[in-house]
Amino acid sequence: MEKSSEVGHELTRSLVRDLVNKLAVIVGHCDLLSEHLKEGSQSAKHVGAIHEIAQEMAKELKEYQCRLAESAQSAGFQELDVA
Repeated sequence: MEKSSEVGHELTRSLVRDLVNKLAVIVGHCDLLSEHLKEGSQSAKHVGAIHEIAQEMAKELKEYQCRLAESAQSAGFQELDVA
């Protein structure tokens, strides 16, 4: 059963890392788009909102990743990397 939990932690860690990476791409694209939009335009506001939400999601996922690593360590699993 312990091995199953360890595999579950590893899969979760991998999923979280992938999601954080994809959110970083979204944030980067928002930054690039912002450079080409008229400041204060409706489009700029939408891109800004997407940027803000993606950053917040990445922050929450990183916090979850840290809690997951702490949980794995306290359960005696191999130490997990935190991105």
